[in-house]
Amino acid sequence: MIAFFKSNIHPPGYLLGGYRIIKFIGEGRFGICYLVELNGSRYVLKQIKAKAVKKYKNKVIFEEQILSTVNHSLIPRIVDTIKNNNTFAYILEYKKGKTIEEMIFRDMYKFNRNEIYTIGIQLIDIMKYLHKRYIVHRDIRIPNVILNKRNVYLIDFGLARFVDNEKYIFSDDFLYFGHFLLHLYYSSFVKISKRSKPWYKELKLSCKEMNLLKRLLGINIVYESIYELESDFLGLKLGWI
Repeated sequence: MIAFFKSNIHPPGYLLGGYRIIKFIGEGRFGICYLVELNGSRYVLKQIKAKAVKKYKNKVIFEEQILSTVNHSLIPRIVDTIKNNNTFAYILEYKKGKTIEEMIFRDMYKFNRNEIYTIGIQLIDIMKYLHKRYIVHRDIRIPNVILNKRNVYLIDFGLARFVDNEKYIFSDDFLYFGHFLLHLYYSSFVKISKRSKPWYKELKLSCKEMNLLKRLLGINIVYESIYELESDFLGLKLGWI
């Protein structure tokens, strides 16, 4: 999560609902996240901004509702809530690691094909779990994916919704996943021309990789289900091995 409105940020040591703040993690449109501690255990505290609670109350509660229904090892569980006159916050499992955004833009890490497929298949597994429960994350982006060794965690369910096949549809996640994969492919890209080109002309991709990305991004026929996507993606992984 990238900070862009550093207002009313609590300092380290501050107690919020009994949880001691260790450090500020980041800020989004609706909330501010902190690494906190209670009884020797670490958690992530997501404090919902007062303006967001007032203006978007019905939307804000979706995250709590959805996280309360999921139980997946690669998704942080909601373990507590703080609700009083001054604070509306969720307490989430703390997942160690770095976001893909930090790895690419801070550490200048270059992902190889095997790493891309390993990360991708775990995200597909998470999507499959969510889609079975008629949930779409709608924000599968590089700041919302944490990598710890070979484990991949999907965080920030602020935009997640229950599928209604009208406004919220399964293919929302496919579009985000396509852009996410492009970031991984571009992490090892070396620009040799001053002229900008579209990704499908710049990146050295196999026909199968090209088709998969075009379907994810809606350039070609969009995937009908997560199972169809999984089948194609596993084909890429097996072909690489």
